Amino acid sequence: MTVPNSIGSGFNLSRISRMWLEEKAVSTLSYFLSDAKFYIPELQLLYAKRIQQMYTLQPGYFLIDDTMKHHTKFCKWIHGVFVLFDHAFGTNMKATCLVFVYYSDGNLIKFPINFRMFHKETGTMPWQRGKAHPYKTKYALAVEILEWALEVGFPPSMVLADSWFCTGPFIKELKRLELSYIIELKPNYTVRVPCQPPKLTPKGRLSKNQYYTRSLPEVYKSISYVEKYGFTADPATGKAQKVLYHTKTKTLRLNSITGKHCVVESVDPTTQTTKYLLTDQLTWEAGKILITYSHRWVIEEFFRNAKQLTDMEGATIRSEQGVSITICLVSWIDSLLHFENYKQSTAGKLSKGSLTIPSIIRQSQYENFKAVFERLKADEDFYRKWLEVEEKNIFRFRKPRKEVELLERNQNLNPQEAA
Repeated sequence: MTVPNSIGSGFNLSRISRMWLEEKAVSTLSYFLSDAKFYIPELQLLYAKRIQQMYTLQPGYFLIDDTMKHHTKFCKWIHGVFVLFDHAFGTNMKATCLVFVYYSDGNLIKFPINFRMFHKETGTMPWQRGKAHPYKTKYALAVEILEWALEVGFPPSMVLADSWFCTGPFIKELKRLELSYIIELKPNYTVRVPCQPPKLTPKGRLSKNQYYTRSLPEVYKSISYVEKYGFTADPATGKAQKVLYHTKTKTLRLNSITGKHCVVESVDPTTQTTKYLLTDQLTWEAGKILITYSHRWVIEEFFRNAKQLTDMEGATIRSEQGVSITICLVSWIDSLLHFENYKQSTAGKLSKGSLTIPSIIRQSQYENFKAVFERLKADEDFYRKWLEVEEKNIFRFRKPRKEVELLERNQNLNPQEAA
């Protein structure tokens, strides 16, 4: 099923079902994915082994994020669908929430590692009847994937995640797994500031807690030293210097997250938006932290391609196995497309520039387009059959309008006459 996804933009899982299987049953693909004797954990393990055969992997980045797989209001029977609040749209929507861990070496090697489906603690969807799914937080699902990735042989890599995963328990688990990290930090955290002079009890003894708390923005207001990062001026093109970030860096201890961390405050001078990045790399400069964290946007690109190119939201398979296999297919397609880009970029003595995934697909479309025209030149029968198929799909007739006719007339009887 990977090949049709590379033929054209309309060739996705839903399109395969409609074009190739519509004469037998509209839901043939759904039945196949739901009833095929596939064991999902075994498929994921084979996928992991195959990935490690395709590449020589080095420690890179584990990118963690969650995404909403949206559905229509008629999808309440599809496994994993809950009413969830989508922050992108600012409203509640019916959707499946998926937590992904994605690998990137910072250059050409990119692929999804694994995913987990998030289940709400309580729910009233029909698909939940008679089924018990243990509730796990999103960060617990992410830790589960990281443990699995390390067990099957993926190299320990730096974790990059957004602020939804910046919690004390999650960072504690990363330290247990001995994984370094850069995570976005929400501004509502408080910082422990040592007391100067030491705090005393009313009896004159040293107080147990020798610190007081201040809000994160308040701490950085007192720092006057600012570093600016951006692009230098280019005399060849005439482009002026462009400042992207105003940064302040401080090593501190947060009140709800154990340990000492380096926290960077980054302000966009254009939009005046502020972002905080937390890392366990205490010696890193702000520029290195910003550049490293920017690799996290690879997983955002994966989500966009999954929804726009491989139709992750269009395949509405109802069963748990069908939903899982559909997401597996989307992940495997993405890994194969990136591998194609890797092969093309590293072929020959000189490396080439990296292509986007839509470019890889357009390249496949062009090659198939050329192959079709070569076939048309040599085979008139193929040309005639193709036109016949296209002609059949031109017209869609409206249903004939029917007039409403009187079917029956009964005389209304009052209650006394009816009795």
